Amino acid sequence: MELKSHRSKQLALDRCLQLLEEAQVRGQTRIDGPLGTALRRHLERAGVIADHRLEGRRIDRVLDDIFALQAQLLGQQPEDSRQRNGS
Repeated sequence: MELKSHRSKQLALDRCLQLLEEAQVRGQTRIDGPLGTALRRHLERAGVIADHRLEGRRIDRVLDDIFALQAQLLGQQPEDSRQRNGS
């Protein structure tokens, strides 16, 4: 049963990444209301409660957060794109 829960969380986080990447392709740099609502719904499915407003946050920063959540789920050390990019 734990494997099913783990897989469900991973799929929800994958969907968050997909939504964020689609927004970037459209030229968005910040999270708007509809995207924030969709992300919050998927994060709840992953068992994560957003501890602050997503709307208005930079998409690249939220991507870092989602990657960190995935790494936690997989038991790995998260890699921060700010470290990779030197920003």
